[in-house]
Amino acid sequence: MNARCLGATKVFAWEGAQVAVMGSVAAVRILHRRRLAEVLPETRAQLEQELADEHELLAGGLDRAMALGVVDEIIEPARTRSAVAAAIAAAPAVRGQHGNIPL
Repeated sequence: MNARCLGATKVFAWEGAQVAVMGSVAAVRILHRRRLAEVLPETRAQLEQELADEHELLAGGLDRAMALGVVDEIIEPARTRSAVAAAIAAAPAVRGQHGNIPL
């Protein structure tokens, strides 16, 4: 829900997090709506899932976000508090360096 481009000092993600505007199935329903409308209703769900899997590979997901530097570290949910505390402790102690993120 934050990113370096919005001023974050450190970005964490849990395993299985979605790093996208929308899920791959929702994106496929928009991007391939005509193709999905052309197939029989019985096979639509299978084609939708195949296209969603392909979209996930192309668009990235968590592995791609790590490679691009969008996410700094993947952490276990139980480690969230200690990871955030360590990030705050390691952050520069300069006042006024960070403002409000654009809302």
